[in-house]
Amino acid sequence: MQEQVRNSDQFTWIYALWLLPYLGQDWLYWLAPQWDWWTIDLFVFLATLIAIAGSLCLNLVLRRWRRILSLLTAPLLLLVCLQLLAIAGITPDSVRFALTRQTYLAEIKRADLPDGGQRFRTFVWDDTFRHKTYSTLIYDESDEIALPKGAQTAAWQQRLQKFCSEKREECVTLDPGPDAFISVSKIGEHFYILDDSLPAAFP
Repeated sequence: MQEQVRNSDQFTWIYALWLLPYLGQDWLYWLAPQWDWWTIDLFVFLATLIAIAGSLCLNLVLRRWRRILSLLTAPLLLLVCLQLLAIAGITPDSVRFALTRQTYLAEIKRADLPDGGQRFRTFVWDDTFRHKTYSTLIYDESDEIALPKGAQTAAWQQRLQKFCSEKREECVTLDPGPDAFISVSKIGEHFYILDDSLPAAFP
């Protein structure tokens, strides 16, 4: 029995795969946005935590030190790989946008050209209450959304006010209040993602 335990005590990278169900949700949740991803996220997180803790306790009892080292270091490999992908510009948002960009462009082209000739549209990007409270995909043909707050022209401000008056549910703001933080990042030509990461009122 002791010999079997010793033979099974080997370093393995297989533990890195244990994080895939948890981390994979960031890449796949938009395929079924009607699902309750907040609950799914919580369930998968707890299941992953229980599995890691259970395996750690079992290997401690059996004194399989290489397995314990694997359990502690292998997930770091996956995190490093994801970070390298992010540095290369491959993120859940960028992959999703690459796969859905034509759909958004088609919807934008179907809309009437507004006064001034520059289109401005918004689309819900993430409202699952996971890593951020709300995220909006914005198409701004003028690209002024990317300028520092207050640097936008009067024409752009008027265009935004008109857009918000016509489509209140799709309205965005660069000045949400003292308890919120807004960030705007470019994801494609004239396309931006606006994140409201610290909401004043979390439901």
